[in-house]
Amino acid sequence: MKVSHFSTFPYGGAAAAALRTHHQLRALNVDSQFYYHRNDRQDDFASVEEEIHKIDFAPPKKSVFRRFINRKQTKQRNKEIYRLYNQHLKDRDSHAETFSMARLPEASHLSLGSVDADVVHLHWLAFFADYESFFGSIGRDVPIVWTLHDMNAFTGGCHYSTGCDKFKSGCGSCPQIVNPSPNDVSVDSFQAKRSALAGRRIHVTAPSQWMIDLAQQSSIWPEDVTFEKIHLGFDLSKFYPVDKSEARRQLGIESDAVLVAFGADDIRSHRKGFHHLLNSLPQIQTKSPIECLVFGAGEIPESDALPKFHPQGFVDSVDRQRLIYSAADLVIVPSREDNQPQVGLEAMACGTPVIGFDAGGIPEYVRQGETGCLVPLGDESKLAEAISGLADLQSLRQRLGSSALEMVSTEFELVKQTQAYQRTYENLCGLTAQRSAA
Repeated sequence: MKVSHFSTFPYGGAAAAALRTHHQLRALNVDSQFYYHRNDRQDDFASVEEEIHKIDFAPPKKSVFRRFINRKQTKQRNKEIYRLYNQHLKDRDSHAETFSMARLPEASHLSLGSVDADVVHLHWLAFFADYESFFGSIGRDVPIVWTLHDMNAFTGGCHYSTGCDKFKSGCGSCPQIVNPSPNDVSVDSFQAKRSALAGRRIHVTAPSQWMIDLAQQSSIWPEDVTFEKIHLGFDLSKFYPVDKSEARRQLGIESDAVLVAFGADDIRSHRKGFHHLLNSLPQIQTKSPIECLVFGAGEIPESDALPKFHPQGFVDSVDRQRLIYSAADLVIVPSREDNQPQVGLEAMACGTPVIGFDAGGIPEYVRQGETGCLVPLGDESKLAEAISGLADLQSLRQRLGSSALEMVSTEFELVKQTQAYQRTYENLCGLTAQRSAA
């Protein structure tokens, strides 16, 4: 069986999850190939691993007359795309939650080699997939598995809706853009997606039931779409507990304080909730000294009301992440809206308990009194109480951490997740029935 994976980037949280699946599929003797579009960090992935490729676009062959007609159509189409971008997206706050269009000026016709597969597995596609040309280059008989890392696949452009439910009916008057209107860019993108997906064989997966439930409410999908929850998978030979003192020594942290950790790609993201943690810290009442361990892009504000911080900057090394999670006594996941944030699960795989908001897919793994503590969404005083309560109870932290590690080992182990995908591929291709008949 041959599977082709597609992702905008070869790095970042969504790509890391996709690559773990891809590598494990190859370990299970599945012919898995991984294609990415952009590599802004300039890491030479292709020279390291032959099965990771930069996407090769190949415009379809057309007659001279057809090319002439297409040039006129493309000119008019791009004029409309730029109008929508300039009117609704150009002046958005640069730190606002991600919003991406479904129609792009550059076509995304995939080369035959990249889509010559039994199954196409899609991941995070924002900013490279022009939906019409991208899906038009995939054979209509090829089943598509689409793993949702956020909401963008089934909305008119937002990646998290912040409670808006207009994706159920087709979007419009989008609250996340400039100059919203009944026929704004969210409507254009929604309609472009629905048209591109019509008649396709699509099987949607997501790591959280929360995301599955939202996706099922969207009217963007073709009639016969199917849905399945498949947990994230983690390689427990890479994420595992390190002796706490040794982890702190390697990080250069000379402290016996209770370390409270937070991590995100960008700590300035309102959705990730770092501001909630900052606001809760002055409210903590504990006998134990508190210090904070933070990783991610962005600056930490200075204040006499805040404890000492140990900033780690942007971290994408698994080895360093393992040290950070092991050095911490508690990891805080105060996301306002999230699918199944990997920071919490990675921390648990390293034996560290998690305190998180009761939001999105977080309560599916932060289980009250078992693997950590849940706090009502946005309640900073309750967050401070939860941190205070665990800061002075080392034995409870250790019990929760051990239980969290056991849960990850049982439910989120990479081989089990990948085997679930393999069964899904076989079912979509009819191989399960063939094997039974044989």
